[in-house]
Amino acid sequence: MYIKVETSRLDYYKSEQFQQELRVESLQGITDSLHVDGQTDPSQIGQKVILPSSFIGGPRDMRKRYVNAMALVERFGKPDLFLTMTCNPNWKEIRKHLLPSQLPHDRPDLIARVFKAKLEEFKDDIVRKKIFGEVAAYIYVVEYQKRGLPHAHWIIILTPPNKIACPSTYDHIISAELPDTSHPFLREYVVKHMMHGPCGSSNMKCSCMRNGECKYHYPKDFAEVTCNGLNSYPIYKRRDNGMSAVVRNFRLDNRHVIPYSPYFLLKLDCHINVEVVTTEKLVKYLYKYVYKGHARSAFNVVGQTVDDKYDEIQAYQEGRYICAPEACWRMFAFPMSEMYPPVIVMPVHLPNHQPLRFGLRQSLEQVASNPLAGKTMLTEFFEMNASNANSKNLNLLYKEYPEYFVWEGTKHKWKPRQRQVVVGRLCSVSPMEGERYFERLLLINVRCPSSFDDLMTVGGVKYTTFRETAVRRGLLQSDHYIDACLAEAASFQMPYCLRVLFAMLLVYGIAGDTQNLWDKYYECMSEDFVRMKIFTDVEVLCKTVDAIELVLTSMDKTILDFPIKFPFQYPSVRSKISRDYEHECSINVSEEDIQSVHQLNTEQLCAFKIIIERVNHKKAGLFFLDGPGGTGKTFLYRALLANVRSAGGIALAVASSGVAASLLPGGRTAHSRFKLPLHHEDKPMGKISKQSSAAKMIVKARLIIWDEASMANRHSIEALDNLLADLCGNKLAFGGKVVLFGGDFRQTLPIVIHGTREDMIAASIVSSKIWQNVTRICLTKNMRAREDPEFISFLLSLGNGQIPFIFDDNIRIPSSMLIPFVDAATSLNALIQYVYPSMDVFLTDPYSMVDRAILTPKNDSVGEINDLLMDRFPGEAKEYVSFNRTNDATQQVEFEDYLNSVAASGLPPHILKLKKNCPIMLLRNINPVQGLCNGTRLICRELADNFIKAEIAVGDLKGTEVLIPRIPLESSDKLSCSIPFKRMQIPVRPCFAMTINKAQGQTLDMVGIYLRQPVFSHGQLYVGLSRVRNSKAIKILIHPDFKGEGTVDYTNNIVFHDIFALAAGFCRFVFNLFFFHFCEFMFIYPCSLIS
Repeated sequence: MYIKVETSRLDYYKSEQFQQELRVESLQGITDSLHVDGQTDPSQIGQKVILPSSFIGGPRDMRKRYVNAMALVERFGKPDLFLTMTCNPNWKEIRKHLLPSQLPHDRPDLIARVFKAKLEEFKDDIVRKKIFGEVAAYIYVVEYQKRGLPHAHWIIILTPPNKIACPSTYDHIISAELPDTSHPFLREYVVKHMMHGPCGSSNMKCSCMRNGECKYHYPKDFAEVTCNGLNSYPIYKRRDNGMSAVVRNFRLDNRHVIPYSPYFLLKLDCHINVEVVTTEKLVKYLYKYVYKGHARSAFNVVGQTVDDKYDEIQAYQEGRYICAPEACWRMFAFPMSEMYPPVIVMPVHLPNHQPLRFGLRQSLEQVASNPLAGKTMLTEFFEMNASNANSKNLNLLYKEYPEYFVWEGTKHKWKPRQRQVVVGRLCSVSPMEGERYFERLLLINVRCPSSFDDLMTVGGVKYTTFRETAVRRGLLQSDHYIDACLAEAASFQMPYCLRVLFAMLLVYGIAGDTQNLWDKYYECMSEDFVRMKIFTDVEVLCKTVDAIELVLTSMDKTILDFPIKFPFQYPSVRSKISRDYEHECSINVSEEDIQSVHQLNTEQLCAFKIIIERVNHKKAGLFFLDGPGGTGKTFLYRALLANVRSAGGIALAVASSGVAASLLPGGRTAHSRFKLPLHHEDKPMGKISKQSSAAKMIVKARLIIWDEASMANRHSIEALDNLLADLCGNKLAFGGKVVLFGGDFRQTLPIVIHGTREDMIAASIVSSKIWQNVTRICLTKNMRAREDPEFISFLLSLGNGQIPFIFDDNIRIPSSMLIPFVDAATSLNALIQYVYPSMDVFLTDPYSMVDRAILTPKNDSVGEINDLLMDRFPGEAKEYVSFNRTNDATQQVEFEDYLNSVAASGLPPHILKLKKNCPIMLLRNINPVQGLCNGTRLICRELADNFIKAEIAVGDLKGTEVLIPRIPLESSDKLSCSIPFKRMQIPVRPCFAMTINKAQGQTLDMVGIYLRQPVFSHGQLYVGLSRVRNSKAIKILIHPDFKGEGTVDYTNNIVFHDIFALAAGFCRFVFNLFFFHFCEFMFIYPCSLIS
């Protein structure tokens, strides 16, 4: 019956009556037809509609639903849960209504009605009863298997306070294990509904097998704990605990269990797969999968004649397969899908190009003269902004308008919304459409425009095209962007900064016509040398080029890599080898650092003598300086560097992070100094040529210090070992150099994306073959203990994992350190007030902000807090909007809006809001020679249209000015983003708040720790608490655990005790205070015993 109904509808859509009855054209098109060529026949203009989106299940309908669903992601963030609920034909509600001798498949009407009832019950539990937490948005789609049973795919987005944030939370709602016999009903249902297979070697004929492997990757590996998977769903806890069951004559264990929700499995008695969505990478796949369309049967492919035209209706009907339950479902008018909140599609049209629908028999005069003809959502949006006080006060974007106003279609006007949550979405427009695309770009970003003219006005100047307006607003990269950037920078009259800016633009490949830019701005870049009046023209050229070359070489480039012809012959005989050497020799050594050797305590002094003895006698030495925060590791580093440098030697200082590197004189990140590979290889090596200036300088180095090596990946350290052996031609470890690593194994370990405990330990230096050659020197005397000895003792116990657990990995936090939890907003505000009590004070003394920070485990919370504090910071904000471009140009239209919402790791936000004197953090290595590394903290001083002017806020280069332009950026975590893309943006972000990992290596005056989610890795809690000198300088805000249950005075403290055993057990020697006293008594240096 249903086939006849659907066929009848499709026949109508295919009929001439329908195809010619309804026409679509713009108002301007109708006017043009009337006044230009006198055309009055409606059949001669407009375009045909093949299969309308009103036909549920058609390609236009599925495409519209998919794009609408992506709009929910843009508005509320990535999905949290993906669920599949499948009909159970043996439900008692079906069985008890069967007639004698009937089987479930004989009653498709029963199957449809019962599944609909169960689906509504399921929705009620999720949405109203909030089983998983408060739901911000959801979609579900009903599909049918070939054998006829329905199933529903659900995608759920939770509100921010209810996000399923970490693997420990996953276990509250999802299990992937067989229950024990103490839960007999749950065990029965798991065995009946949630066991996959058997497949693989047990059953190669299973339907899931593809090329000898299960396409769902069963059986899974055993796992002792739940963790995030690499570019996939989580790796759920599947313990090898002996649990098994006989399924289809095979004994299966936890490796075959499909993840499920115990609550829903017991309640619904059907297959119900529940998965946590952990990465952005899954977003595109999930929504494409859910909206893939209905089932199709196999059919033959025949040749197409030249005269055949593509018929969308015929393409839909070919291979169409409808089972009996689906036919009943559709005849009962049950929804095939549902979306909450609903999405309102907003039209985008050029002035006087409103789309109009008109009948074949209407006269064009009637169509054009209709007073409502020219009124659309867009034109009335402008009108409301011009005349309605409420609309003006709300100051809304076009896409935000439906959230506050309702469109009355019959009256063609907006009215205030009284109820129901909705989301607005601008209709998609291809860049090929030119002005309409640029108009859409403006509508996405410009608030409260009152007319098309107002939309095209910037700073009181009305531009003639939408493209020109978008360029002027910084929403579109101009063909003359670089020229405008350099011209604006030249007006600051800072030749040094202009040279650095020019070098950056060269390196990032956005300088365009480099010769023209060089000719135009050479005088501005050389102005300071000319003003000295002591150099000839050739010498001025050499000085200018050398200054640019110094920046370029730090980024592995040279001026000769670019097509620039100099006005004078650049003396190529000048040795490039000397540049890095000269720079290292020019590092200022303060008298304070030189004299610091006299202030070393006994432990530090002995370590100093051991290392300097090796340096002075040119003996190989490989050391690891181990000690908790406050034992003076940085103080000792500075004394060592000063000793070597003051004697005319080269000492290289590097660190694993930009923050730690900024604390060392001449410090740089290890990756930028040694060009270490970002991605780990079988035989890693730094990419420095033997003929380069950097290579010659490294060979001359007498001492290399690598701070925070405990958080460096061992592959990076091994890459340095291979590099030094190659450059020095010496097979000894690290080319026979004296190398001092430093760190604290109580702190965070190397980051392994979605890695397990074993992965992180395996990535540590203690798991490297190098570790057996390392002499470990331990500092134990804490210089901060005099201020608060009880706090220091607490920190050591915390870092060593010696504080007793309340349960699992949770410890109790002293009440004196806690911010009481009232509700999310109130408590967060209290934490902010503690760390930043008065923003006006920081406006006059911005450097004092650098000694304060709110720390949190994850980037999501960092962005939230930075946005709050930026709004509170005094001054006028300036917004910099990024240009996002997909690597595959064909995906640009489909994902442009979505990419604007992506906050990928290592990328600045799409809309970067800054104010003068606010603290910011650099997100890329843009000039390592001058301390501008990933993680460097700066103070924002000027906000130009094309760049910002900032000052370095910490370290020996504090106060150095720099101009930072927009540069093309890619996420450092490419595995987490489903659509590869580049973001053109200024590579900074506010740093009122930062992640705990970013803060490692620095000491602060005031710290707030925000634990919306608990820490998730070894040492994170210890790192957060040990940034301050005493307990009075820190406060912690702990959110309640899942669903708001339990107290808030405990939190996770994850400690991998294995790392301590490896650190102590496999190095050559442990030097500590006891050994020092023994050596002092024997009147010998310890180094004579370990030579």
